[in-house]
Amino acid sequence: MELISTRLKLAGLLLLTAGIAACTENLDNSSGCPLLCVDQQAGVETVTLDAVTFDSTVSALTGQGTELSLLLATRGDSIDSRGIIRFDSIPARYTKPGSDTTSFDVTTVDSVLLNMRVDTVGGKIPDQVTLDMYDVNSSAPDTAIAAIAALFTPSRLIASQTYAKADLKDSITFAFAPSVILSRKGGPMRLGIRARATSSVQLKIRSTEFGSSPTTLSYRVSPDTTIAKVVLQPFSKTPADNSADATSLADYTLLVKGTATGPATALNIGGLPARRVYMRFNIPVFITDSVDIVRASLLLNQLPNNQIDPDDTVFVIANVGLATNVVTDIPKAAQIVALANADTLKAHPGASGLKSLEIAQAVSLWRSTSATNTPRALILMSAQEGESPLEVRFSSLESSPELKPRLRITYSTRKSKGLP
Repeated sequence: MELISTRLKLAGLLLLTAGIAACTENLDNSSGCPLLCVDQQAGVETVTLDAVTFDSTVSALTGQGTELSLLLATRGDSIDSRGIIRFDSIPARYTKPGSDTTSFDVTTVDSVLLNMRVDTVGGKIPDQVTLDMYDVNSSAPDTAIAAIAALFTPSRLIASQTYAKADLKDSITFAFAPSVILSRKGGPMRLGIRARATSSVQLKIRSTEFGSSPTTLSYRVSPDTTIAKVVLQPFSKTPADNSADATSLADYTLLVKGTATGPATALNIGGLPARRVYMRFNIPVFITDSVDIVRASLLLNQLPNNQIDPDDTVFVIANVGLATNVVTDIPKAAQIVALANADTLKAHPGASGLKSLEIAQAVSLWRSTSATNTPRALILMSAQEGESPLEVRFSSLESSPELKPRLRITYSTRKSKGLP
C-alpha cells in the first residue's frame, strides 16, 4: 500500500509539473496569466494607424487671471510680461480692541509691506533683479491691455526694490511709502509690477489661483501695538455682474508683448498667448471593443523652434475631449476636457524628429463612451500653459504622409476568463 501511495504521489507531481510548464505567460499582455491558461493561443500584435482625422491649433482660452502664477518677464523684443494685483477695498476706518465699536478715521499708516511668493522654476534670473511697482489705477477695464500698459510711466512709479538672485526664493517682501495707502483709503488700489535687470529677466509670482493666499498687503494704522495690523488679500470688485471673473481678476498677468506662434500648417503647443492642439481620431471598432490594449502611443514629428529658449523643456500632456457633437466650435470643444493620461512628453523647443506620447489610458476611456455622441478627441497642452513662453511645434495632417501624426497600438486578442 505504501508503494502504491508513493507512486500515485509521484504521478500527481509529474502531472502538476507538466501543467505548469504548459502555462507559459506572455508578459506583453496586459491581462496577466488567466486561470488554467484559457485562450493562451493568442499573441501580441502591434499596428500603426493613420487614425488622426482632424487636427488644429487653437487658443487656450483659459481666461484672464486664471493662471497659477503671474509671469514677470522683460526679454528685449521677444516678450514683455507684467503683473497686476488689485486691492479694491482699502479700509478708511479702524476700531480699537475691546467692546467699544467706535470706528476711527485712518490718518496714519506705517510699515507697508507687500508679501509675495516667488516661483523661479523655468526662470531666467541674473545676479540682481529690480522690481518696479506702479500705480495703475484708472477707469480702463482689466481687459484693456494697451491702456493699462500705458500707465507704467515714471510719474506713476510708487517704488523700486532690488533683490539679489539668492534672495528670490520662496517669498519676498516689497516695502513702499504710507502715502500710497492714504491716497487710496476708502477706494480701490491697482498695482502694476514689472521686472528689469541689466540683461533679460524672467520669474513668476504665485497668484491667488495657486491657493494659500500667496500675496498679502499689510500695514499698521496706529503706533498702538494692541491694534492689529491691517492685512489684505488681492480682491477685485469688477466686473460687478460676474463674480467668477472678478475673482480671477484679483491678480493676473498683463501680457504686453507675447511670442510669435508657429506656422499655420503646424501643431503649436504653449507660447504666450497660450495655444493648445485639438486632435480627433477614428479608431477601428476591434481596437475599442475586442482586444486588450497593452500600449498606445501617439507618434508626432517635432519641428524645431529656436525662437526662445530652444534647449529648455516643455511638458506636454494629453487631455481627453468631453465635448459632444453638439459643440461644433473647435476652440470651445478644446476647453471641455478631462485629464485621463499619466504620461508626459518632455520636449525641447529646438529639437526635432519623432516623439512619442503614451495614451493607453485615453484609449481605454474611449471604450466607455459612444463615438457617435462624443468624438474620440485628445487635447494636447503644455503643463505650464499661460505661465511660460516656451512653444513646441509638430507636423500636422497637412504634412507629407511620413510626418503626419499616427497612432501605434500594441494589443492582445486574448480575453481573460479567470484569475491570475
